[in-house]
Amino acid sequence: MQKTIADAGFSKIKKTVRDLPFEKKMEVLNMLEDELFAVRFKSLLKELRRSAKKYPITLKEITGEVEAVRQKRYEGRN
Repeated sequence: MQKTIADAGFSKIKKTVRDLPFEKKMEVLNMLEDELFAVRFKSLLKELRRSAKKYPITLKEITGEVEAVRQKRYEGRN
């Protein structure tokens, strides 16, 4: 596979980042996290929705689980 000019530029960017001091790497990381937050959040929502469709749960089931946890906590205090 032949490398393109863009690949060569990206390789330089990666090398430059590798050579940065830790503090500067953290700045780059924070910048990328800020820029990609919306994309990552949408991806998470998509996965959660897919999972909810695959394993549906009713409000009655949720209430039962909540009540069971509350009961165990209550019993643990006494």
